[in-house]
Amino acid sequence: MRDAAAHTPSERPAKDPSHVTANSFAGSAPRWLTRALGFTALALVGLMNVSSCSPAATASILPLHDTPAELPAPMPVQAMHFEPNAVALPAMTTSTAADAELAPVRDVFWTATEPKTPQQLAADWGIKLSILAELNPDLDPDTRLAGGTQLRVYHHDPQTPPQSIGTPNRGKLRNGMPLPEGDSWRLRPVRRRAYGTEITVTSLVEAFQSYGQQFPDGPKIRVGELAKRMGGRVAPHASHRSGRDVDIGYVFRGDDNGEDRWRSMHERNFDAEKNWFLIQEILKSGNVQTIYISKKLQKLLHKEAARTLSEPELAALFEYPRTEASPHATLQHWRGHSDHMHVRFACEPGNRRCRSRGH
Repeated sequence: MRDAAAHTPSERPAKDPSHVTANSFAGSAPRWLTRALGFTALALVGLMNVSSCSPAATASILPLHDTPAELPAPMPVQAMHFEPNAVALPAMTTSTAADAELAPVRDVFWTATEPKTPQQLAADWGIKLSILAELNPDLDPDTRLAGGTQLRVYHHDPQTPPQSIGTPNRGKLRNGMPLPEGDSWRLRPVRRRAYGTEITVTSLVEAFQSYGQQFPDGPKIRVGELAKRMGGRVAPHASHRSGRDVDIGYVFRGDDNGEDRWRSMHERNFDAEKNWFLIQEILKSGNVQTIYISKKLQKLLHKEAARTLSEPELAALFEYPRTEASPHATLQHWRGHSDHMHVRFACEPGNRRCRSRGH
């Protein structure tokens, strides 16, 4: 789906954050919710002392600098809770570790959906034939492989891990990790843009697996685009350049017809229960910066979430219905997201070449 980056929303004034406290429900809320509300409160207080940025500063490109050393702990970075290229109020976010350590992804295999040569598969999968041959030593480049053949497309090397560089819409990705196949989610046959950072991929795999365990008979999650293996421009998107963005089709009511195309959602076909469960599982990673969801669907999710969450918890998460905390909520509206959500993950801890600001 095209990122609507050509239109700029107006800045919103900071509101009095005095009514928002992280401790008011700390004893009962999940840790990721307590953390989210704490960041929201800090952002609101900090914004009261922040002067507005000049247009020239907003339009400039941040230079990239090599990291002199690993940071001893994650450092706060600036984030913009809108799609890239927008002028909006910045909020403070932190690259935090998950409550439970994510299971590492070491080897990834992809399956040929139809008979093709290794060269054709390499083109479909956005990987050089030489790298594909190196990962599969017994592969004959001149052989036509049968449908269902599995090939290794990634092996984790701790010396050259995935690295997000720059911002989501002016950055790149080094050594991108491909999203694995799975029983509860569906990748597209052409996967040139199915690569991300280790945080992005491991967070998605854990959330998707939890969804499959909770709803074994539910529709499969339809995964759209992440980034190219080495990042960079992904037309027609303005973002998806640095391995931290992913488009995910909403879970719909009814039977899975096997297609990988998305559906436009409305109250009758949007499965609020399953979508809210999936979003919660993604948030549990502790690595989410922002999720872009149409406001009409946020209202349906809000109703579902209100079954178990308090008003302060809801305000920390949802932009809609509107509250004083809305500009800094994790779930934000952006036009064009009525058939899929856009999840943006945080920078890797210690990676000072990664920039969270979306300009």
